[in-house]
Amino acid sequence: MRMGGLMETVRRSRFLADLSPHDRDPRRTALVIPVGILAGAVTGLLGALAAVLAFMLVVGGLDGAAAATDLFQVFSKPDLAAPTGPQSLFILACLAGMNLGAAIGFVMAAAAIQRRPFSDYINDGQPLRWRLVLGGLVLVGVVMAVVIGVVAVVSGHVFEPVVLKVSPNLVGRSLYAIIAIVLLILASAAEELLFRGWLLKQSAAYIRNPIALMALNGLLFAAIHLDPNLDAFLFRAAMGAGLTWMALRLGGIELGIGVHAANNAAIVLLLRPITLQPDAAREFQPGLVASAVVMLAGFIGIAELWMRWPALRRWTGLSAPATA
Repeated sequence: MRMGGLMETVRRSRFLADLSPHDRDPRRTALVIPVGILAGAVTGLLGALAAVLAFMLVVGGLDGAAAATDLFQVFSKPDLAAPTGPQSLFILACLAGMNLGAAIGFVMAAAAIQRRPFSDYINDGQPLRWRLVLGGLVLVGVVMAVVIGVVAVVSGHVFEPVVLKVSPNLVGRSLYAIIAIVLLILASAAEELLFRGWLLKQSAAYIRNPIALMALNGLLFAAIHLDPNLDAFLFRAAMGAGLTWMALRLGGIELGIGVHAANNAAIVLLLRPITLQPDAAREFQPGLVASAVVMLAGFIGIAELWMRWPALRRWTGLSAPATA
């Protein structure tokens, strides 16, 4: 398929096929922002409380009340650079619960104002395609683990994965990895629902150029992370742009959820634990910008692999190209 034909195919993505002049009403669009933020604040708080209670019950039941109370030290010591395994998972659970709750509340408000089903922001009218989530998680997770390992060997750095430090035995490490991956899937679902679900669909009501949609989505996705470093900003912008291509090409956000979760899992399980420390300013790293270009190309390549490999399409239910 030539580039012009491919761009036209993406422009006519089935994910955007239900958009109408009704979605281009600026009054409704403007109303979504304050109402969505208010609804998201309420549901985000509820999600965070639910996550805290659930985690406390599990940890308290396994290790006693003292261990559960110890978790809250992460809030009294926000600069804690090396939290314990349970503390790191507690932070992740709180963030996942808050972000997913906030995203659901915001998008539910948007769906009510735009008078469309909530599921329209997930895919093009199909049941949730779990195999796309799983496929993206496994494929990208394996690739990133290999790349991180190779880079460590080539650079000569001593590499000790985070997951090996959280417990002295295989059972504890495995439990940590499983819980972390589940929570990261939920956290990634929140961001994909908001950015590649609502934002992509709403912005496409006004512009249909795929490059413009990728750029807008990527820039806003990077901006919301509030990282003061330009190289990290560009890296996240490239990530957001690539995930936007996936949503347009495959007609939904499921593959992006799996890919996004795999990227975060590689960081949390192999490189550094999740903490509450804010990102600190540092020297510009050109290598990170080069990695951003590779990531963007890789994400586009993954989407094209899924669309062009018949076996993958059959396994994940992609029986036809995701175009209107």
